[in-house]
Amino acid sequence: MAQDISPKGNHLPSLEQLSALAKGRVPQNTVMNTEKWVKIMNKWRADVNYNYLLESQDKDTIELQVTQFLCGVTSKNGEYYSRTSLKNALSAISRYLQDVKPGWRYSLHNKVDFPDLYARFDGLLKDMKKKGIGETKSTDGLSTDEIRHIIQHETLNPNVPFGLLKRVFFWICILGAPRGGEHVNLLASQLADTPDGIIFKKGQQKNDQGGVDGNQFDLNIPFPPDPPGIAAIAQGKWYRDKQIAIRSMFKTICVECNIDIKGRNICNHSGRKTSIFELFDLGIPENTGMAITGHHSVGGYRAYAKPNNSHKREALSGIVNRLNGLPLLPSLNTTSKRKNSINESDFSQSISISESDSDFDVDESQEDSISNVSSFCTAKEIMEKGSCINSASHAPEEDHIIMKKRKDYNTV
Repeated sequence: MAQDISPKGNHLPSLEQLSALAKGRVPQNTVMNTEKWVKIMNKWRADVNYNYLLESQDKDTIELQVTQFLCGVTSKNGEYYSRTSLKNALSAISRYLQDVKPGWRYSLHNKVDFPDLYARFDGLLKDMKKKGIGETKSTDGLSTDEIRHIIQHETLNPNVPFGLLKRVFFWICILGAPRGGEHVNLLASQLADTPDGIIFKKGQQKNDQGGVDGNQFDLNIPFPPDPPGIAAIAQGKWYRDKQIAIRSMFKTICVECNIDIKGRNICNHSGRKTSIFELFDLGIPENTGMAITGHHSVGGYRAYAKPNNSHKREALSGIVNRLNGLPLLPSLNTTSKRKNSINESDFSQSISISESDSDFDVDESQEDSISNVSSFCTAKEIMEKGSCINSASHAPEEDHIIMKKRKDYNTV
């Protein structure tokens, strides 16, 4: 845009050019989100016989009807929108009114100007959460083993054009941690090849649009150098300065590499979540991670960098492990390996007693009891099998142990 309206040399921009600059300052994703929710709102208004424009009403009527919309709208299939989506809807309608209603300088988020809207919408969200309605389906990331599997798969073969395209895209997702929407606007010019490795440049982000009050520096992410024997990804052999990515490519790569994504929300944004969690799992300091991901607040970064179920299970196992007489939970390494492995194998454990090291043998019933107790790995199983533990510890020895007399080989 700047090149089109700002030729070299002094000139006088037209009013149309200046208007285009003002309009272009709003991110395209924001424009699309606003248009989507205005369309949904107008459909709802027609269904409830509000056959006039929202912006034609006064402040009090707008407050009431926006509240009614948020509390009464459903999706096309009659399902509730997620709580996050409803909050996005309120933001979109607020932007819309500021754009189209003359003299409107209000924000619908202001609880002083719109106390009824705030109180009722706040109550709606809390009631939905209490009832388990409208939970946001978060994006799922990949495990370390899955990343390794994809990188080694033929789908990402760098010796063919489309394989190289996917390989570049996948590495950008994992190392560059792009936000949703940035993938489809990737340009080859964002990759600068240097002797120390590729530099991935981000000129503009969702939380860094530049502008009068913004940051005027690009975010540069230094990728590690290519391993020996691997061709550099920015040789100019196949790429020109045009869009090099498509929507849903990350999910397509996972499917083509035979990654099990059933029941998982895998999309382009999964690369960002995977990248941040890997940084967290490696113990990388938050300020370093934020310098890579472009987060401005620790809270935003921690929304991604947080313990998963394996970390929580390992932490809780410490409580169980301190209790004498209870079986130990599997270690984090065992749990992670079992969860992250692409081809999961059954976890089994057995106890054997050597005759040479024991003065007695254990019969089958005692072996089963010990084996069952030692293989428990969850609190639920411990509770269910508690009676088994007690019976194993208090059973009479004569019912379970068969003593064998040693042979006296010295007797002739």
